[in-house]
Amino acid sequence: MKYYLFFFLFIGALIVSAQTVTTNPAVPSPDQPLTITVNVAGTSLAGYAWNNETAPVWLWAWLEKGSTDINAPTNVNPATAAQDAAKCTRIGTNPDIYQITITPTTFFNRTASEITQIGLKLKTRDWNDNKQTDSDRFIDLSINFAITLSSPSSSSFFVENGETIDITANTNQNSTIAYKINGASIATSSAGVNTFTYEHIVSETQGSIEVVCEANNGTETTSTSFIYTLRSTTINEVRPAGIIDGINYESDPTTATISLWAPGKSSVYVLGDFNDWAIDAAYQMKKDGEHFWLKLTGLTAGEEYGFQYFVDETIKVADPYADKILDPEDQFIPESTYPNLKQYPSKAFSSNWYENRVSVLQTAQEPYQWVVTDFQKPAKEKLVVYELLIRDFADEENRNYQNLIDTLSYLKRLGINAIELMPIMEFNGNLGWGYNPTFMFAPDKYYGTKNKLKEFVDRCHQEGIAVILDIAMNHQDVPNTYASMYFNFDTFKPTPDNPWFNVDAKHPFNVFNDMNHESAYTKKYLDTVNHYWLNEFKVDGYRFDLSKGFTQTNNPNNVGAWSAYDASRIALLKRMADVIWSHTPDAFIIMEHLGDNVEERELAQYRYQEGKGMMFWAKMTDQYNQNTMGYLENSNIRGVYHAERSWEAAHLVGYMESHDEERLMYKNLNFGSLNNSYSTKDLSTALKRISAANALFLTIPGPKMIWQFGEFGYDKSINLCEDGSNNSNCRLSPKPTLWDFEENEGRRILFEKTADFLRLRNTYNVFTNGDATFSTASSLVKFVVLKNSPYNSSPTTANEMNAVVVSNFDLIERASLVDFPHTGTWFEYTAGGASVQITQPNLSVTIGPGEYKLYTDVAIDVNVITSVEGETNNVDAVYPNPTSGRLVLPEAVQMESVGMTTLTGETLAFKKLSDNEIEFDARPGMYILRYTQGNRQVTHKIMKY
Repeated sequence: MKYYLFFFLFIGALIVSAQTVTTNPAVPSPDQPLTITVNVAGTSLAGYAWNNETAPVWLWAWLEKGSTDINAPTNVNPATAAQDAAKCTRIGTNPDIYQITITPTTFFNRTASEITQIGLKLKTRDWNDNKQTDSDRFIDLSINFAITLSSPSSSSFFVENGETIDITANTNQNSTIAYKINGASIATSSAGVNTFTYEHIVSETQGSIEVVCEANNGTETTSTSFIYTLRSTTINEVRPAGIIDGINYESDPTTATISLWAPGKSSVYVLGDFNDWAIDAAYQMKKDGEHFWLKLTGLTAGEEYGFQYFVDETIKVADPYADKILDPEDQFIPESTYPNLKQYPSKAFSSNWYENRVSVLQTAQEPYQWVVTDFQKPAKEKLVVYELLIRDFADEENRNYQNLIDTLSYLKRLGINAIELMPIMEFNGNLGWGYNPTFMFAPDKYYGTKNKLKEFVDRCHQEGIAVILDIAMNHQDVPNTYASMYFNFDTFKPTPDNPWFNVDAKHPFNVFNDMNHESAYTKKYLDTVNHYWLNEFKVDGYRFDLSKGFTQTNNPNNVGAWSAYDASRIALLKRMADVIWSHTPDAFIIMEHLGDNVEERELAQYRYQEGKGMMFWAKMTDQYNQNTMGYLENSNIRGVYHAERSWEAAHLVGYMESHDEERLMYKNLNFGSLNNSYSTKDLSTALKRISAANALFLTIPGPKMIWQFGEFGYDKSINLCEDGSNNSNCRLSPKPTLWDFEENEGRRILFEKTADFLRLRNTYNVFTNGDATFSTASSLVKFVVLKNSPYNSSPTTANEMNAVVVSNFDLIERASLVDFPHTGTWFEYTAGGASVQITQPNLSVTIGPGEYKLYTDVAIDVNVITSVEGETNNVDAVYPNPTSGRLVLPEAVQMESVGMTTLTGETLAFKKLSDNEIEFDARPGMYILRYTQGNRQVTHKIMKY
């Protein structure tokens, strides 16, 4: 079925399809033999070394039913001998022409009334061969009297005065066929024919003309039609005041003005629901310099209209500024995620996949009502960012913003203060990471509606959590409008006249189409995108993907040269930041640069004294993982701290894991070291060592980032395939969730300790604003001395507190000398706050393998984390949460008062297992638990996985 099309289009060489499909008979019936002939020239199947026994070609077919397409029983991949009914034969005179004869009712095992349109592709034995026809094709069938056109091949096209149009109509019954314009016949066949050809000479000089083709079998009349439009010169007229590129709504909800920026183009027509997707002279756009515009009238307030631009009679594109884009993949979006999603308009569908994006306009929309309009962002040095891929954060039915909203209590409990969403702008397909963006102003519908995204941001702000968007602006993917309008689909590269994109990438890490960042067109586009999300959606900043790609310095094959100091790139990024800060002064700007330290330092400290400055990802995965696995080589972690890189600004976003790195726990369990009975491959041991790493990670001053589920030791490989195997080709594949982590004591304790480290960070400024000094010895016992700023060797309050943290990553117990900044009384946090007398500059600390210790020179509250299941230090504890359905309630609960509901208030049934234990059955999601405890009414949010 069509599902396979997207995946293979983007992993192999993209070739523009010239494939043609013909049928015999021309008007097929579902219960009669049908011969399908496919010319695969111009597709990846062209020139295939076909052999019917050793290298066959199969028909992959389905019944087109909108969102519920029906696959043929032979649609099995890889194909076997059991699918021989779908084998095609090759015409000997042309190696690119294949044929197959089927009776549709037999082939699909369906009744004739169920078969109205067949979708088809040809393929080799396995999709992984990447040999197939590159576009879906469709055949209409009818059990009733019907007429079709074999010429012209398009239902709407341009002509010149005096041009000849070949018209050929076919019927499935002997008929009289007539061609008419404005009700008057221009040609009529003799009676009793099923094919009629006529050459029509265009006599008109302007306008759009509909030709109706009628067939009468003596008792019935059926018809079809096509429209031809006379080419006309584009009218030059200045856009009305205030009109900008994109969709412009007005106070009158029956009108809207659309504008397209298309330098160098000569004509643009608008196709849409409002003109039945036909080329119509009345919808030719006017030209104002490099911009085309048109005022639409007669719209119905609140109704959604799909539309496209037909540019220079060659390419159909969606509006690049539209905030909603439809595509054929929408059929796979659950109704629960996007209720009442407008169906992709069938008349907009093209055999060229890159033309199948439809923009949507809607007047009189109900604006989102914001609760928080003055959110105070966390200070940069205090940031704890939780990087999150919505797709892998929940089960298939809950990959949406609503689930994130329902889960905020969990993230709040963890203690993070920022969420970084991997790209949510419209991207190709539904199941990717989002780094192949196409329409930068449209939230991808696979995650929900735009207002639900706004609600998510609003709810985060109510919880004190910032929202950062991961955004890819160094490249864009086709069918991005600005790429597609100036694109060579034979070479699959932008053309040299493209104002936005380079023909060839300027750096070696490019994917898709490299943007020309020196271009004034690109700069305006980038600035508009950046302004849009910060203001329309009130997000708090961006993480710019592959920011090192913002360059026109030509280093297409030299990674070292590309990574070196680049003054032009620095100027480009400073310019962009200045524009962002001009309208959003406190916006976060985070770069995935991973480049020259001098360059990163200059950008990090740019306007730092004004409270600005960019932040930079600091990948420390390998170094921390070497420690957790128990290996000394490459285990120096000092690079996580900004001062170790000679930065004054605490703008280094350190991370042990990210979406792009292997998971620490996976490597612990599979590649860790061992010593006799102590093994880092043991689950419990490996989890404890992650806590030891966190001790020397989350306590270090400066912003930090956690990859989703790292807080409980997610241990599935980044290369995990959906069938359970590991393969680098599965890097982008969906990954399973691990919401049952609280059922494992080691994972639960890791979560609680991670949350406690974050509590310490959020409470005591030595962990965010202090000065860090790392141990210098080459050892797996590592420590860091944290001095508050300003430093006080005799602190009296927690605001003046200093700290020392030590972790043992060796495989045996060690006694090591640990430096302390001053003598006197210290308190061992990890020993319940017990006092320790420091009488000299260092102390011999004995510490077990995989353990850590934290010392402070001011007594602080100690959060005791036990190995008893649940939150035993909390009289209101309900555990496990998240849960598979079983809940243990506090012992003092009045069981008759217990009630559960959905978030919308619907009562949920549950079963009493004991005096303080219940079990409920519901789909994964968030639920409300209420009960009476003493004289108090208690409410909990419960996550069911």
